[in-house]
Amino acid sequence: MPRMAFVVALFCLGGVARAQTLYHCRAHGVSSYQQSPCPASARMVGSIQTVPEPAPTESQRRARIEQAAQDRAESAFLSHSAGTDYRSTTLRSARTVAIRQPQRSACQDARTAKSAALKALGLNRTYDILQSLDQSVANACRHG
Repeated sequence: MPRMAFVVALFCLGGVARAQTLYHCRAHGVSSYQQSPCPASARMVGSIQTVPEPAPTESQRRARIEQAAQDRAESAFLSHSAGTDYRSTTLRSARTVAIRQPQRSACQDARTAKSAALKALGLNRTYDILQSLDQSVANACRHG
C-alpha cells in the first residue's frame, strides 16, 4: 500500500501532460522510483507506463467545489453538535470546569501532599513510604 501511495504521489507531482515511463530500481536493498532508466549499479525491478489524468471538465470542477463546501458545512455542524467547535467550547468552558473541578482537586491535592511529604522527608525516604505516597496519588487520580 505505501508503494502505491508513493507511485500515485509521483503521478501527481509529474505535471507533464504526456505519457512517461516510471522505473522501479533496487540497489543495495533500497528501492527507488525514477523517470530515467536504472543506473548500472542497480537492477530494474519493473517499469510502469504512466498516462496523466485528463483535466476535469467545468462541470466536474463545479461539482468538486460544491462537494467540498457541503463537506465543510457537515463538518462544522458535527463539530458544533459534539461541542468541539470554538464557539461551543468557549460557551461550555465555565460549566465544564465547574463539573470537573472536584475530581481534579482531589488528584491535585494528593500530588501536592506527596510533594510536601517528600520535601519534609528529604533523603530519609524508604521504599514503603514512597510506595504509600504513590498509591495515595493513584487512588485519588484514578477516579478522575
